[in-house]
Amino acid sequence: MQGASPTAQRLESWKEIASYLKRDKRTVQRWEKEYGLPVHRLQLNTGSTVYAYPAELDAWYTERQPPNFPPDADGANALGEDNEIVHKLARGESVNVAGNAVGVDEEIPVDVSAEVPPGSNVSVEPQVNSASVTPAAESQTERAGKESQFARRRVIQLQVSVTLASVAIVAFLAYSLSSSLFRPKPPSGKIRLVVLPFTNLSGDSQQDYFSAGLTDEMITQLGRLDPQRLGVIAATSSKLLAGKPINELGRTLDVQYALEGTVRPAGSQIRIDVQLIQVSDQTHLWAASYTRDLGDILHVQDEVATAVASKISVALPVSSQGGLARPAPHPVNPEAYDDYLKGRFYWTNRSDFPKSLQAFQQALQIEPPYAQAYAGLAGAYVLLGQVPNDGLPPLEAAPKARAAAERALALDPNLGEAHAVLALIAFGFDWNFDAAEREFSRALELEPNNPTTHEWYGHYCIVRNRLPQAQEETTHALELDPVSPLFNTVRAETFYYARDYDAAIVQARRTIEQYPNFLFAHYWLGSAYREKKMYPEAVREFSEARRVSGDNPAMIAVHGHALARSGDAAGAHKALAQLQHIGQSRYVPAVYFAAIYLGLGDNAAMNWFERAYKERNDRLVYLAVDPIADPLRAEPRFRDLLRHIGLPQ
Repeated sequence: MQGASPTAQRLESWKEIASYLKRDKRTVQRWEKEYGLPVHRLQLNTGSTVYAYPAELDAWYTERQPPNFPPDADGANALGEDNEIVHKLARGESVNVAGNAVGVDEEIPVDVSAEVPPGSNVSVEPQVNSASVTPAAESQTERAGKESQFARRRVIQLQVSVTLASVAIVAFLAYSLSSSLFRPKPPSGKIRLVVLPFTNLSGDSQQDYFSAGLTDEMITQLGRLDPQRLGVIAATSSKLLAGKPINELGRTLDVQYALEGTVRPAGSQIRIDVQLIQVSDQTHLWAASYTRDLGDILHVQDEVATAVASKISVALPVSSQGGLARPAPHPVNPEAYDDYLKGRFYWTNRSDFPKSLQAFQQALQIEPPYAQAYAGLAGAYVLLGQVPNDGLPPLEAAPKARAAAERALALDPNLGEAHAVLALIAFGFDWNFDAAEREFSRALELEPNNPTTHEWYGHYCIVRNRLPQAQEETTHALELDPVSPLFNTVRAETFYYARDYDAAIVQARRTIEQYPNFLFAHYWLGSAYREKKMYPEAVREFSEARRVSGDNPAMIAVHGHALARSGDAAGAHKALAQLQHIGQSRYVPAVYFAAIYLGLGDNAAMNWFERAYKERNDRLVYLAVDPIADPLRAEPRFRDLLRHIGLPQ
């Protein structure tokens, strides 16, 4: 959550906070204790006082809107016309029903004999309160019409009571749903653990990559222990929430345990101190110190994982022969391991793929039979050859990624990361969808706690037009990495491909509120606006994406396309000229030019799409489901293109 400005309006007491939220004082105090309501305290000589910022309260409320209460295809809530009633009641506001104002705390003439658990099949019998619609005094001279008037009044009474009964049920649902955190619920009974970033005690900030890389490796190691019973939070959420109190981590990430540690490299040796904390009462369950040669670092990781497993009662992975599923760790050259961690650091942060590539290559020069380094190299190559990174042409990047992944698996057949890379190549470069399915299945079997594999498989499901399954994979990724801006944005992307543009807009906006400079959130927000023909908003978001990315060619392309769709042909041609200029010094995919010509309605678009086909551009596999290509659906050349890729026409 972004902190409020020091000059922002402040609510200066519990009373003001409760009034702003339309709740009583005890309720908001409970919300702060149990759900992390952002209330600040100012220590004074006479005690302490509380205050809060409305913007932070609003953001807190927005974050906790339930993920299982999505808008439908028309952008309305699944409850249809009751959508506004739900949200007003959830905020504590009154609503008008049949001409009467009804609030959450008001008595409603409905009698439910027993508390009904959520999800039960319930039949509610409305109890008619005749006093609430009392008939006017009847004249003794009007007995002839008494029966018909009484019947009409009884119908009105029944309609009002049924409506109010519906409102009561909706209010109950709204309260129940709005009080839950905005996060996918983990599978019932699954233990969840967060590995907090290990602290670098070397005194040299240049060594931060080492502690960060070691944290990532511990997350991977622990994630392989007992995937059916243990979920390990991924590195992005761990880093973003580092420094938060343990109880807040427990609420936000829904974890029962936290592992924290320190790292002090010194020459050829390293000291690692770790401790396991039970979140519920912040009890330190276990602590240990290891001082070893750097060459034994893999043994240390294995020992820590084994100790954690014994403390939280999860099983160690075993093979069908009863031994450990993975080979025993072997000594690794300290310099090679150092370079490997640098590569992981750059790759995980998506900050510099060329540096990641270089670090993995250096590790392999020092220690050629290094399976993890080959897997890292494969991951760097495959993303370098994809939109919007474009560091290498796909015809150069994909074969190198394949060779590295296959070498990694020759050294260690159980590296799920390498199988995931092969799957990505299979559907984005080879257009071999059956092979991609097999590789993803194997990757997830080996490493079900890897959120990136779930994300990539979700994209495969988009391409295959299996959109509900794609959303399920995004949910799995978010269970493991709840505050990741990337995975939250992928949810918006999936809504976009499902043509649920309103839901995509809501999700992308929510991500931008938390991460204003996250490139892909602006990209997908702009895409949803464009398909709703909200061209000024689309152009604005794509302009912001250009600013954030430093004029990445992919962002120039979608900006130019939106300008063309909005009627600004001159602006679109300017974007084309910019891409042509950039193309004189680096690789610019043909699909970017195709997008702008498509927006202009120029037949040259198909020429560029056919060039992109020869380049084996990874975005072509999305054309069968991407709304941006709708103007070409009836074009014979476009249909031939889809057929050659193996996509439905």
